[in-house]
Amino acid sequence: MAPEGLTAWRVYLYAVSFIALIVAIVGSVNLIAVLIEVFIYPAPQPYPVPQYYPDLPGSVAQVMVGLVVWGYHSRLLRKER
Repeated sequence: MAPEGLTAWRVYLYAVSFIALIVAIVGSVNLIAVLIEVFIYPAPQPYPVPQYYPDLPGSVAQVMVGLVVWGYHSRLLRKER
């Protein structure tokens, strides 16, 4: 039977879940900004040049890592209940 109340382990799980969710949200916002830049408001080019978007890999990584860490810790929280 799980102990009642807020233990240090549960505080850790809630804190890491919250931080991971914030990281995923920030990454999603950055990813949406890159997608808007690519598809809606592309920069005018005088001649065709391969485009490189330096924010794209970091944004995708933030979303993926944030969601994986959040999912793992939220699953642990559900087991605690």
